[in-house]
This record gives sequence, C-alpha cells and structure tokens, in this order.
Amino acid sequence: MSIKNLTLHEVAEILDVHYMTAYRYVREGRLHAIKEGRGWVVKLSDLNAFRKGFGSAVVPKTGNRKVAPWSDRMLLLLISGDERGVVTLMESVLRSGNDLYFLYLDVLVPAMRAIGKKWESGEIDVFVEHRASGIASRSAARVGSRFSKRGVRKGTVLIGSPEGEWHVLGSQLLSDLIHLEGWKIDDLGPNVPVESFVAAATQIPDVVAVCIASTMKETLPAMRETIAKIKKTLNNSIPCFAGGAAVLDSEHAESLGADYWASDLRMLLPMLKQHAIRT
Repeated sequence: MSIKNLTLHEVAEILDVHYMTAYRYVREGRLHAIKEGRGWVVKLSDLNAFRKGFGSAVVPKTGNRKVAPWSDRMLLLLISGDERGVVTLMESVLRSGNDLYFLYLDVLVPAMRAIGKKWESGEIDVFVEHRASGIASRSAARVGSRFSKRGVRKGTVLIGSPEGEWHVLGSQLLSDLIHLEGWKIDDLGPNVPVESFVAAATQIPDVVAVCIASTMKETLPAMRETIAKIKKTLNNSIPCFAGGAAVLDSEHAESLGADYWASDLRMLLPMLKQHAIRT
C-alpha cells in the first residue's frame, strides 16, 4: 500500500465498505480522487478529510471546515468526458442542500472557465474543450428542466448573442435562472443576425428586456449595431443589458449602447428585477 496514494480497493478496505460504494463517493464528488490510467487514486490526506466528514457534504466555511470541492471534481469529470459522472455530481450537489444558483454559478461555471484557461494555455486540446461544453450543456438541460415554475409570468426576457458569437452555455444557464424567477424566456441562441434580433424584439409579445452577451471582442461591432437598431425600433422602451467576457465594465457597455452592464448572472438577475418591468 502506498503511503500517500491509495487505490479505490484500498480505500474501500480502510472504510470497510464495498468497492462500488467507494467508487460512488468519488463519482458524487464527496471523496476527491485523481484518474490514473484506468483507475482512481486517493491521497491519504483526502481520505482522512473524508473520514472527518469534510467530503460527505457541503459544510460552512467556518473554523477549519471547508466546502466540498464540487467545482474541482466537476472539472475532472468534464475533462475526462464522463457525462454520466457530471450528471451524478450535479444530483449530489442538489441533494446536499444547494440550489440551482449554486450548482450553475459556483460549480459548473468555474469548472468551464478553468477548462477555457487550460485550452488557452495549451494544456488540453480543443476537442476536450468542445466535448466538455457539450456535456455541460446536455447535463444542465437534464437537471435544470426540473426547476421550471408555473403560473403568471412577469413578461418575456429576450436573450441571445450577436452574429459571430458561438458560445451557448452561458445563455442556457441564464435562461434557466431567469425562468426560475418568473419570467418567460425566448432564447435566440448564438450567432443571431442583427435584423433577426430586431424582428424578435418587435414581434414577440410582452418583451420587457433584452439581454445580449459576447465572449469575443470581434463580435462587439455586431452587438453595438444590434442594440442600436433595437432601441431605435422600440423607441428606447425596453432596457438592453450587455454582458459576457468581451464587455469589460459598465462604461464599456454604455459605449456599446446598452442601458446596463452585468458582469455575471448574479449581477444581472437583481438588475432585471429592478428594470424589467411591464409598462
């Protein structure tokens, strides 16, 4: 037996559980493990933390206690292409008392950002990044659909990305969270031509806000044109929100013609509640 690294069989023996139980702890993100060849290895320090209760659930950041490393585990699963493991981990996060906001914004989004950085630095191939994006999108669709609320809506929020922008996960997560707050969502998706965005804003009934996002600076001219034509066509009657990694700050958003800037989903939702109001 290794002094520092343990196989799952060794972990199961120490915990006095079946091997598959130990494997489930890993798949659910409760016990941190590293893929090595075809198997998993667990650091002795991680096993000791698990036995003290650190890995069994999310616990407060008080004293020497810490939050279970959900996002780190999500990152490993996404990189390895383990879609089933990603869904299982999402279920575990929710079963541990966390809400959809935490799952999306504190677990999935940080993991995808880390994957993007790894691709930019050459640590992973682009196929790994593309595969991870697909897995994240499909897994979020399976889990997020359960949180749909019924009843009267506050109006329709129109979201999409300008022509030339192809990233879709952010809009998908945004749609789920906005819908959870009581609005109807019309998600136009990526690469929306200017005239199509304007047509949607004018033809879809009860639109109370437009959210447009971009991760690439090359698409900012299209974003500026889209916002300008929407505001002109609708006589500035509904607020336009700009966000995404390519929009740097509120001043930048204003220079693009937007009424408001949101750096992330947590910033956007309170602003929608304040400004996306039926007239």
